Amino acid sequence: MIKRLLQKNKNKFLTGLHEISPKAIVMRDKKVVLAVIVLTAGIGINLVNAQGGAGQITIAGGFTPAPLMLKAGEKLVSKAPQYKPPQFLNNDTTTGFKLFCSGAGPETPSLNAGTRDIRPSELELCDKNGVKGVVQLHLGRDALVAAQASGGRLKTISRKDFFLAVAKDVPDPKDSTKLIPNPHKTWKSINPDLPDSKIQVLAPEATVGLYQTYMNSLIMVGCRQVESLKALEASDPKAFDAACKTFRKDGSYTEFTKVPDAIQELKASVDTVGVVALTMVLKNNLTALVLDGMEPNVVKVSRNEYELTFSMQVFLKRSHIGVIPGLKEYLTELTSEEATGLVGYFYDMGVIPLPANDRKKVRAEVTAL
Repeated sequence: MIKRLLQKNKNKFLTGLHEISPKAIVMRDKKVVLAVIVLTAGIGINLVNAQGGAGQITIAGGFTPAPLMLKAGEKLVSKAPQYKPPQFLNNDTTTGFKLFCSGAGPETPSLNAGTRDIRPSELELCDKNGVKGVVQLHLGRDALVAAQASGGRLKTISRKDFFLAVAKDVPDPKDSTKLIPNPHKTWKSINPDLPDSKIQVLAPEATVGLYQTYMNSLIMVGCRQVESLKALEASDPKAFDAACKTFRKDGSYTEFTKVPDAIQELKASVDTVGVVALTMVLKNNLTALVLDGMEPNVVKVSRNEYELTFSMQVFLKRSHIGVIPGLKEYLTELTSEEATGLVGYFYDMGVIPLPANDRKKVRAEVTAL
Protein backbone atom coordinates (compact mmCIF):
# COMPACT_ATOMS: atom_id res chain seq x y z
CA MET A 1 0.00 0.00 0.00
CA ILE A 2 2.81 2.41 0.92
CA LYS A 3 4.59 1.83 -2.38
CA ARG A 4 1.35 2.55 -4.30
CA LEU A 5 0.82 5.77 -2.36
CA LEU A 6 4.41 6.86 -2.95
CA GLN A 7 4.16 6.05 -6.65
CA LYS A 8 0.96 8.10 -6.84
CA ASN A 9 2.69 11.08 -5.22
CA LYS A 10 6.08 10.75 -6.91
CA ASN A 11 5.70 13.95 -8.95
CA LYS A 12 4.57 16.13 -6.07
CA PHE A 13 7.48 18.12 -4.74
CA LEU A 14 7.63 20.82 -2.09
CA THR A 15 11.14 22.32 -2.13
CA GLY A 16 12.74 18.95 -2.64
CA LEU A 17 10.27 17.05 -0.44
CA HIS A 18 7.42 14.90 -1.70
CA GLU A 19 3.98 15.92 -0.50
CA ILE A 20 3.63 12.74 1.51
CA SER A 21 0.13 11.59 2.31
CA PRO A 22 -0.31 11.16 6.09
CA LYS A 23 -2.08 7.88 5.36
CA ALA A 24 1.21 6.56 4.02
CA ILE A 25 2.78 6.81 7.46
CA VAL A 26 2.88 3.45 9.18
CA MET A 27 4.48 3.18 12.62
CA ARG A 28 5.40 -0.27 13.85
CA ASP A 29 2.59 -2.13 12.11
CA LYS A 30 2.22 -5.89 12.46
CA LYS A 31 4.74 -6.57 9.71
CA VAL A 32 7.38 -4.42 11.39
CA VAL A 33 6.81 -6.01 14.79
CA LEU A 34 6.99 -9.44 13.18
CA ALA A 35 10.20 -8.46 11.42
CA VAL A 36 11.76 -7.44 14.73
CA ILE A 37 10.69 -10.72 16.36
CA VAL A 38 12.08 -12.78 13.47
CA LEU A 39 15.22 -10.65 13.51
CA THR A 40 15.93 -11.22 17.19
CA ALA A 41 15.26 -14.94 16.85
CA GLY A 42 16.82 -15.57 13.47
CA ILE A 43 20.10 -13.64 13.35
CA GLY A 44 20.81 -13.20 17.00
CA ILE A 45 20.19 -9.55 17.81
CA ASN A 46 19.83 -9.54 21.56
CA LEU A 47 17.46 -7.50 23.68
CA VAL A 48 19.08 -7.66 27.11
CA ASN A 49 19.53 -5.59 30.22
CA ALA A 50 23.21 -6.33 30.69
CA GLN A 51 26.09 -4.35 29.22
CA GLY A 52 27.42 -5.61 25.91
CA GLY A 53 30.72 -7.37 25.37
CA ALA A 54 33.85 -6.18 23.59
CA GLY A 55 34.03 -6.71 19.84
CA GLN A 56 30.31 -6.33 19.16
CA ILE A 57 28.32 -3.23 18.27
CA THR A 58 26.28 -2.42 21.37
CA ILE A 59 23.45 0.12 21.53
CA ALA A 60 22.85 1.29 25.09
CA GLY A 61 19.15 2.13 24.79
CA GLY A 62 16.34 4.20 23.28
CA PHE A 63 12.95 2.50 23.03
CA THR A 64 11.42 4.71 20.31
CA PRO A 65 14.26 4.32 17.74
CA ALA A 66 14.82 0.65 18.65
CA PRO A 67 12.98 -0.84 15.60
CA LEU A 68 15.07 1.39 13.30
CA MET A 69 18.33 0.26 14.90
CA LEU A 70 17.31 -3.39 14.67
CA LYS A 71 16.23 -3.09 11.03
CA ALA A 72 19.53 -1.47 10.05
CA GLY A 73 21.33 -4.31 11.84
CA GLU A 74 19.36 -6.85 9.83
CA LYS A 75 20.32 -5.07 6.61
CA LEU A 76 24.01 -4.93 7.60
CA VAL A 77 24.20 -8.66 8.34
CA SER A 78 22.38 -9.55 5.12
CA LYS A 79 24.87 -7.52 3.08
CA ALA A 80 28.00 -8.26 5.12
CA PRO A 81 27.57 -11.54 7.04
CA GLN A 82 31.13 -11.35 8.37
CA TYR A 83 29.90 -8.82 10.94
CA LYS A 84 27.99 -9.61 14.10
CA PRO A 85 24.51 -8.10 14.44
CA PRO A 86 24.25 -5.21 16.90
CA GLN A 87 23.21 -5.90 20.45
CA PHE A 88 20.43 -3.62 21.70
CA LEU A 89 20.24 -3.20 25.47
CA ASN A 90 16.66 -3.00 26.66
CA ASN A 91 16.82 0.48 28.22
CA ASP A 92 15.23 3.90 27.86
CA THR A 93 17.37 6.76 26.56
CA THR A 94 18.24 8.11 30.02
CA THR A 95 19.46 4.75 31.32
CA GLY A 96 21.20 4.26 27.99
CA PHE A 97 23.25 7.42 28.48
CA LYS A 98 24.36 6.19 31.92
CA LEU A 99 25.80 3.08 30.27
CA PHE A 100 27.07 4.94 27.20
CA CYS A 101 28.93 7.43 29.38
CA SER A 102 30.24 4.84 31.85
CA GLY A 103 33.57 4.51 30.03
CA ALA A 104 35.38 4.58 26.71
CA GLY A 105 36.60 0.99 26.52
CA PRO A 106 35.50 -1.47 23.83
CA GLU A 107 33.44 -3.37 26.42
CA THR A 108 31.15 -0.32 26.82
CA PRO A 109 28.30 0.56 24.41
CA SER A 110 29.35 2.29 21.20
CA LEU A 111 25.96 3.90 20.60
CA ASN A 112 22.90 5.29 22.32
CA ALA A 113 19.63 6.27 20.64
CA GLY A 114 16.77 8.57 21.51
CA THR A 115 14.38 11.35 20.58
CA ARG A 116 16.15 14.08 22.52
CA ASP A 117 19.55 15.76 22.74
CA ILE A 118 22.14 14.63 25.23
CA ARG A 119 21.84 16.64 28.45
CA PRO A 120 24.71 18.74 29.90
CA SER A 121 24.83 16.46 32.94
CA GLU A 122 25.20 13.45 30.66
CA LEU A 123 28.00 15.11 28.72
CA GLU A 124 29.71 15.84 32.04
CA LEU A 125 29.42 12.16 32.99
CA CYS A 126 30.90 11.17 29.62
CA ASP A 127 33.77 13.61 30.06
CA LYS A 128 34.41 12.44 33.63
CA ASN A 129 34.69 8.84 32.43
CA GLY A 130 36.92 9.60 29.44
CA VAL A 131 34.26 9.48 26.72
CA LYS A 132 35.38 12.17 24.28
CA GLY A 133 34.14 13.16 20.86
CA VAL A 134 30.47 12.16 21.08
CA VAL A 135 28.98 12.35 17.57
CA GLN A 136 25.27 13.07 17.10
CA LEU A 137 23.54 11.78 13.95
CA HIS A 138 19.95 12.51 12.88
CA LEU A 139 17.95 9.72 11.23
CA GLY A 140 14.60 11.43 10.68
CA ARG A 141 11.87 13.29 12.52
CA ASP A 142 8.57 12.95 14.27
CA ALA A 143 6.51 15.41 16.30
CA LEU A 144 4.75 15.62 19.62
CA VAL A 145 1.05 16.33 19.38
CA ALA A 146 -1.97 16.52 21.66
CA ALA A 147 -4.45 13.99 20.33
CA GLN A 148 -7.83 12.42 20.91
CA ALA A 149 -9.78 9.53 19.48
CA SER A 150 -11.89 10.28 16.44
CA GLY A 151 -15.04 11.93 17.76
CA GLY A 152 -13.32 13.75 20.61
CA ARG A 153 -14.79 17.17 21.28
CA LEU A 154 -11.58 19.16 21.54
CA LYS A 155 -10.37 20.45 18.17
CA THR A 156 -8.00 23.25 19.01
CA ILE A 157 -6.25 24.35 22.19
CA SER A 158 -3.56 26.75 23.36
CA ARG A 159 -0.53 25.62 25.31
CA LYS A 160 -1.68 27.98 28.06
CA ASP A 161 -5.02 26.16 28.34
CA PHE A 162 -3.25 22.80 28.32
CA PHE A 163 -0.91 23.89 31.11
CA LEU A 164 -3.81 25.19 33.21
CA ALA A 165 -5.47 21.78 32.79
CA VAL A 166 -2.53 19.75 34.11
CA ALA A 167 -0.76 21.98 36.68
CA LYS A 168 -1.05 21.12 40.35
CA ASP A 169 -1.49 24.78 41.30
CA VAL A 170 -2.79 27.66 39.20
CA PRO A 171 -3.15 31.41 39.76
CA ASP A 172 -6.07 32.41 41.97
CA PRO A 173 -8.64 34.21 39.77
CA LYS A 174 -9.23 36.64 42.65
CA ASP A 175 -5.53 37.39 43.14
CA SER A 176 -3.23 36.21 40.35
CA THR A 177 -0.13 36.67 42.52
CA LYS A 178 -1.25 33.68 44.60
CA LEU A 179 -1.45 30.02 43.60
CA ILE A 180 -4.32 27.74 44.56
CA PRO A 181 -4.93 23.99 44.02
CA ASN A 182 -6.14 23.44 40.46
CA PRO A 183 -9.96 23.76 40.57
CA HIS A 184 -10.59 22.97 36.89
CA LYS A 185 -12.59 19.82 36.22
CA THR A 186 -13.64 20.58 32.63
CA TRP A 187 -11.98 22.29 29.68
CA LYS A 188 -14.79 24.85 29.58
CA SER A 189 -13.94 26.04 33.08
CA ILE A 190 -10.49 27.04 31.77
CA ASN A 191 -11.70 28.65 28.57
CA PRO A 192 -15.40 29.22 27.70
CA ASP A 193 -14.62 28.51 24.05
CA LEU A 194 -13.64 24.92 24.90
CA PRO A 195 -16.12 22.03 25.26
CA ASP A 196 -17.71 21.12 28.56
CA SER A 197 -15.88 17.78 28.73
CA LYS A 198 -13.99 16.33 31.66
CA ILE A 199 -10.24 16.97 31.81
CA GLN A 200 -8.42 13.67 31.32
CA VAL A 201 -4.81 13.93 30.13
CA LEU A 202 -2.19 11.27 29.37
CA ALA A 203 1.39 12.51 29.14
CA PRO A 204 4.88 10.94 28.99
CA GLU A 205 6.69 10.10 32.22
CA ALA A 206 10.21 11.50 32.77
CA THR A 207 12.02 8.38 31.50
CA VAL A 208 10.17 8.40 28.16
CA GLY A 209 12.13 9.89 25.26
CA LEU A 210 9.25 12.23 24.40
CA TYR A 211 9.43 13.87 27.83
CA GLN A 212 12.03 16.55 27.08
CA THR A 213 10.08 17.83 24.06
CA TYR A 214 6.90 17.70 26.13
CA MET A 215 8.37 19.79 28.93
CA ASN A 216 10.34 22.29 26.85
CA SER A 217 7.96 22.85 23.95
CA LEU A 218 4.55 22.37 25.52
CA ILE A 219 4.54 22.74 29.32
CA MET A 220 7.12 25.50 29.76
CA VAL A 221 5.75 27.48 26.83
CA GLY A 222 2.22 27.16 28.22
CA CYS A 223 3.39 28.17 31.68
CA ARG A 224 5.01 31.32 30.32
CA GLN A 225 1.78 32.19 28.52
CA VAL A 226 0.21 32.72 31.95
CA GLU A 227 1.09 36.36 32.66
CA SER A 228 1.40 36.07 36.44
CA LEU A 229 3.68 33.04 36.14
CA LYS A 230 5.81 34.75 33.52
CA ALA A 231 6.30 37.59 36.02
CA LEU A 232 7.16 35.04 38.71
CA GLU A 233 10.00 33.73 36.54
CA ALA A 234 11.75 37.08 36.85
CA SER A 235 11.14 37.56 40.58
CA ASP A 236 11.52 33.99 41.88
CA PRO A 237 12.90 31.50 39.32
CA LYS A 238 12.77 28.55 41.74
CA ALA A 239 9.10 29.13 42.56
CA PHE A 240 8.38 29.55 38.85
CA ASP A 241 10.13 26.28 38.03
CA ALA A 242 8.18 24.43 40.73
CA ALA A 243 4.86 25.91 39.59
CA CYS A 244 5.49 24.93 35.97
CA LYS A 245 6.78 21.43 36.56
CA THR A 246 4.47 20.10 39.29
CA PHE A 247 1.42 18.27 37.99
CA ARG A 248 -1.93 17.53 39.56
CA LYS A 249 -2.53 14.16 41.22
CA ASP A 250 -6.30 14.13 41.51
CA GLY A 251 -6.95 11.68 38.69
CA SER A 252 -7.19 14.22 35.88
CA TYR A 253 -3.55 13.77 34.85
CA THR A 254 -1.82 10.43 34.25
CA GLU A 255 1.75 9.73 33.15
CA PHE A 256 2.54 6.80 30.88
CA THR A 257 5.77 4.84 30.40
CA LYS A 258 4.70 2.80 27.36
CA VAL A 259 3.34 4.51 24.27
CA PRO A 260 1.29 1.52 23.01
CA ASP A 261 -0.59 1.47 26.32
CA ALA A 262 -1.33 5.19 26.00
CA ILE A 263 -2.63 4.70 22.45
CA GLN A 264 -5.01 1.97 23.59
CA GLU A 265 -6.28 4.16 26.41
CA LEU A 266 -6.92 7.03 23.99
CA LYS A 267 -8.89 4.71 21.71
CA ALA A 268 -10.97 3.54 24.65
CA SER A 269 -11.84 7.00 26.00
CA VAL A 270 -13.03 9.45 23.36
CA ASP A 271 -12.47 12.64 25.39
CA THR A 272 -9.07 11.75 26.88
CA VAL A 273 -6.26 13.93 25.51
CA GLY A 274 -2.91 12.21 25.01
CA VAL A 275 0.51 13.68 24.29
CA VAL A 276 2.09 11.27 21.81
CA ALA A 277 4.00 11.16 18.51
CA LEU A 278 2.35 12.31 15.27
CA THR A 279 3.20 9.08 13.44
CA MET A 280 1.42 7.05 16.14
CA VAL A 281 -1.61 9.32 15.76
CA LEU A 282 -1.69 8.81 11.99
CA LYS A 283 -1.22 5.06 12.23
CA ASN A 284 -3.96 4.64 14.82
CA ASN A 285 -6.53 6.97 13.19
CA LEU A 286 -6.48 9.40 16.09
CA THR A 287 -7.01 13.14 15.69
CA ALA A 288 -4.20 15.62 16.34
CA LEU A 289 -5.37 18.88 17.91
CA VAL A 290 -4.46 22.28 16.50
CA LEU A 291 -2.06 23.68 19.09
CA ASP A 292 -1.63 27.47 19.35
CA GLY A 293 -2.89 27.68 15.77
CA MET A 294 -0.34 25.10 14.54
CA GLU A 295 -1.76 22.15 12.64
CA PRO A 296 0.84 19.35 12.56
CA ASN A 297 1.49 17.63 9.24
CA VAL A 298 4.21 15.51 7.67
CA VAL A 299 5.76 18.23 5.48
CA LYS A 300 6.05 20.77 8.31
CA VAL A 301 7.64 18.17 10.56
CA SER A 302 10.17 17.12 7.90
CA ARG A 303 11.23 20.75 7.50
CA ASN A 304 11.26 21.27 11.28
CA GLU A 305 8.62 23.99 10.90
CA TYR A 306 6.30 22.62 13.58
CA GLU A 307 7.46 23.73 17.02
CA LEU A 308 7.04 20.36 18.73
CA THR A 309 9.13 18.44 16.20
CA PHE A 310 11.77 16.06 17.55
CA SER A 311 14.51 14.06 15.89
CA MET A 312 15.28 10.35 15.88
CA GLN A 313 18.92 10.42 16.86
CA VAL A 314 21.89 8.17 17.49
CA PHE A 315 24.95 9.10 19.54
CA LEU A 316 28.34 7.58 18.76
CA LYS A 317 31.66 7.19 20.57
CA ARG A 318 34.05 8.34 17.86
CA SER A 319 36.89 6.43 19.52
CA HIS A 320 35.13 3.11 18.77
CA ILE A 321 35.46 3.60 14.99
CA GLY A 322 38.12 1.16 13.83
CA VAL A 323 37.97 -0.69 17.15
CA ILE A 324 34.53 -2.32 17.03
CA PRO A 325 34.22 -4.47 13.89
CA GLY A 326 31.50 -3.33 11.52
CA LEU A 327 30.64 -0.14 13.43
CA LYS A 328 31.30 2.26 10.57
CA GLU A 329 29.60 -0.09 8.14
CA TYR A 330 26.59 -0.19 10.44
CA LEU A 331 26.44 3.61 10.61
CA THR A 332 26.71 3.75 6.82
CA GLU A 333 23.68 1.48 6.57
CA LEU A 334 21.81 3.35 9.31
CA THR A 335 22.17 6.69 7.50
CA SER A 336 21.92 5.40 3.92
CA GLU A 337 19.35 6.70 1.47
CA GLU A 338 17.93 3.18 1.40
CA ALA A 339 17.14 3.60 5.10
CA THR A 340 16.41 7.31 5.56
CA GLY A 341 15.17 8.42 2.14
CA LEU A 342 11.68 9.22 0.89
CA VAL A 343 11.13 5.59 -0.08
CA GLY A 344 13.45 4.23 2.61
CA TYR A 345 12.60 1.45 5.01
CA PHE A 346 12.55 3.89 7.94
CA TYR A 347 9.72 5.73 6.18
CA ASP A 348 7.81 2.46 5.94
CA MET A 349 8.31 2.15 9.72
CA GLY A 350 6.86 5.58 10.43
CA VAL A 351 9.80 7.99 10.43
CA ILE A 352 9.35 11.28 8.60
CA PRO A 353 12.41 11.76 6.34
CA LEU A 354 14.73 14.73 6.65
CA PRO A 355 15.00 17.06 3.64
CA ALA A 356 17.44 15.76 1.00
CA ASN A 357 20.25 18.19 1.84
CA ASP A 358 20.10 17.26 5.52
CA ARG A 359 20.30 13.57 4.68
CA LYS A 360 23.37 14.20 2.54
CA LYS A 361 25.06 16.09 5.38
CA VAL A 362 24.49 13.22 7.79
CA ARG A 363 25.95 10.72 5.33
CA ALA A 364 28.95 13.00 4.81
CA GLU A 365 29.53 13.05 8.59
CA VAL A 366 29.60 9.25 8.64
CA THR A 367 31.93 9.07 5.63
CA ALA A 368 34.33 11.44 7.41
CA LEU A 369 34.57 9.30 10.56
